[in-house]
Amino acid sequence: MLLASTAACSHGGEGDDVYDNPNKDEAGVFETSDLSLFELRHKVKRVTRTTYLNVRQEKDSLVVDTTAANRLETTIYFDSLGQYVPRRDERLRRDKEGRIIRWEDRKPNLRRLHGGFLKDTLTYEHLSDNVVCSGGMGDYAITVYDDKHNIVGQYTDPLVDGEHTACFNVYRDFDDHGNWTERMSVWTTQSTGQRPHVSHTLERREITYYK
Repeated sequence: MLLASTAACSHGGEGDDVYDNPNKDEAGVFETSDLSLFELRHKVKRVTRTTYLNVRQEKDSLVVDTTAANRLETTIYFDSLGQYVPRRDERLRRDKEGRIIRWEDRKPNLRRLHGGFLKDTLTYEHLSDNVVCSGGMGDYAITVYDDKHNIVGQYTDPLVDGEHTACFNVYRDFDDHGNWTERMSVWTTQSTGQRPHVSHTLERREITYYK
């Protein structure tokens, strides 16, 4: 999925470089709107993100459940010009400035659960370099980025009655190019008339660059 938006990195394949050291490189930053949408800078080729869903914070440490049932892994690719490479069944629409404004999954409905295609859809409205609104699949979200294109937080409002969600990110590690490789997200979910529930997730990214 496009944006449903981290341990030390391992070595990539032949011709790839993978970095996992603190941020050192600020000069000559390579940026595109696609890379920024995914919180990336520089000549990124591939990103594998692992999200751990069952995380507890105990004093100054995190307890992370690494079992397969409680983690999600996704890999995305970019071409040498910094554009997102859609999967076989994905469709993108861009505005006049080349920014992604619509993503659609047209995977065939092989199990015949309903007629036609699945057609999960997300739309994006780029209000500024720091604020993106997105809608689709039952939610409307406002996402706020800092000046280095890292997500500061996100507020999600269901399109029908349901839980309101807010997310705040704590960045824990970066690579040589300033791209984050580990972050903890603090989530609050609240139903009407109920007190907020707080939960945590942990994300780790393995980033491979073009030489």
